[in-house]
Amino acid sequence: MRQQRHARALGRIGTVLLLLAAPPLRLLPAEVDALLDGLAARLERTAAYKNWTAASTQTVIEEDRKGRPEKITVVSKAVRVTDGRRQEDILKAVVTEDGRTKDITATYELEARERRREAERRAAEEPGSRPAGRRGNRLVIEDILPFSAARRSAYSFGRREAVGPDGRRLVLLEAKAKTKDDMSWNGTYTIDPETYDILRAELRPSKLPRLVKELSVQAEVEILDGKYFVLKRTKFKVNGGFLFIKRVRMTVEEVYSDVRVLDPGTAT
Repeated sequence: MRQQRHARALGRIGTVLLLLAAPPLRLLPAEVDALLDGLAARLERTAAYKNWTAASTQTVIEEDRKGRPEKITVVSKAVRVTDGRRQEDILKAVVTEDGRTKDITATYELEARERRREAERRAAEEPGSRPAGRRGNRLVIEDILPFSAARRSAYSFGRREAVGPDGRRLVLLEAKAKTKDDMSWNGTYTIDPETYDILRAELRPSKLPRLVKELSVQAEVEILDGKYFVLKRTKFKVNGGFLFIKRVRMTVEEVYSDVRVLDPGTAT
């Protein structure tokens, strides 16, 4: 089934973090270094967590060759992550195609179970470790947030001032990988200069993989209890061919609400 094949393709590409397109940035080395130092220190103070719950609404828009919506699937879920392992309960799924909308909750739930079993099988077959800095089809945190002193030399950085919708002063930071390949990513980050909190970000590969015309990952983040970085919204856009699957033109957006971080040992 096409929906199932597309979901598997997305699973192979990976998940993530992290938007605001900006005009060309002026390079101000001293200010950039100060900003990077503040970001690195802020991330060190961030509390790690592996257990959380949330409600989410996922919207999948499949497009035709001209980029027009062809099929729209909206799925409501209850998300629970225990020790880093994500589980989803499908509450409702509806699809709109050719001007008609129908409930596909039962079918979607069955397919979700099959995708989960396939993902578990693949995970069991993967080697137990990967070389540092390599991710296969997954992003790694060093590529997503390359602000540490150890990672900075692999990127060029620029920054500029901006103003948020609420009038708040913000900073836009752009990170460009010096080596262009499909294993490194360019990022644009929206930052609160008072707290060094990362509010929004966008990632694009520094070089598109073969057969891929467009690939981007966006995210909006909020700070929970002053110490947890949690997702508010993610958006994944792809236009390309993967494996033996025909060309995929798709946007997947997921909005999270009622996010709760659970203390270790309390998740059941």
